[in-house]
Amino acid sequence: MSEKEIKTSEMRMNFHKIYYEKIAPMMEKYEKERKFIIFKIFLIEILIIGLLLIVLHYTHSSIQAASTNGILIILDILLFVSCFLIPFPFNNKFSKKLKKSCMPKILNAFGDISWYNSKNKTTTYLPIDECKYIASDLFSSFNHLTSDDNFTGSYKGVKFSINEVHMWYETGSGKNRSYRDVFRGVIINFDANKTIKNKTIIATKWDSNIKNRWFTTGTFLFTLALVISGFYIRDYEIMSYSLISFIAMVASILYEKCSKDKNILREIKLEDPKFNSKYRAYSSDEVEGRYLITTAFMERFNNIRTAFGSRGAKCSFYGNSLMFAISTGKNLFEVGNLFTPLNNPKQLKRFMNELISIFALVDYFKLDEKIGL
Repeated sequence: MSEKEIKTSEMRMNFHKIYYEKIAPMMEKYEKERKFIIFKIFLIEILIIGLLLIVLHYTHSSIQAASTNGILIILDILLFVSCFLIPFPFNNKFSKKLKKSCMPKILNAFGDISWYNSKNKTTTYLPIDECKYIASDLFSSFNHLTSDDNFTGSYKGVKFSINEVHMWYETGSGKNRSYRDVFRGVIINFDANKTIKNKTIIATKWDSNIKNRWFTTGTFLFTLALVISGFYIRDYEIMSYSLISFIAMVASILYEKCSKDKNILREIKLEDPKFNSKYRAYSSDEVEGRYLITTAFMERFNNIRTAFGSRGAKCSFYGNSLMFAISTGKNLFEVGNLFTPLNNPKQLKRFMNELISIFALVDYFKLDEKIGL
């Protein structure tokens, strides 16, 4: 068994030991509380359904009497929607309480790692280093950022941060306010003990929210279609604006192909056609880019996507750091909720696998070794 397998095996053993000694007794107490809250929600639902039936009866009577009351119809809709929404505030409150109690004990199994939640006023807020997000080139421009669960620590001497983040770009104000989602998911950053001379990034094909490329093949073709349609319907405003965008895209491609600027990230084709069909890779040095993105790396990359149930992922090798950005609509790093029994460690095992898949990246890239790539 290799050293890295021994290390992760120790983590799993520590996790199971801590779970049965400290977490399981706590879960039994919270399981009773969970059942009580479920019963309370059930009573509230019964009450709301009863009120809904009464209001529906009066609504039906008013329709038959040809004197429809708008207030009754609105009340019907509100009561009906409430039946579905009532459990969620209870679940959010319960999940946060459970996490606050259990998380410090769970993390004891994983060594030097600490957790904080920026939405929890009782914890100390640690500022996120936005400069690293910008330096990675994984994200297009953003002017708003919020975070939920955050972890910091070190593994084999390699410092890391894990942040559950939402980024967006907002323009205008009042009725003219609009915003565009830039990223929602988890960002993992490692400070490696080595210097990566050039920059290499990988992104899902449809992801246009990377700094290197502000459009995709889809938007390129769509803009071209707008130019053509604007010409045929003789809408010169649509045609002119779309033509400007189309020219800007063409100019960007030509500049990328012809420029000798070493900082430009140029697209590189990899040997695996299956990987190329899902992702695009860019690097300021093709040789180093191909050296980094090996078949084994692609497997690790897919493993971490699977661990987080991600619909999209990207990563960046930059400076002395390695960053992963994994898009997901799920609420990650949960230790339990109202809708699943707490005397089953399935949810916590998922949490354990999420963290171990992150530590495995340190082992694979040998980020703890002070040597060049």
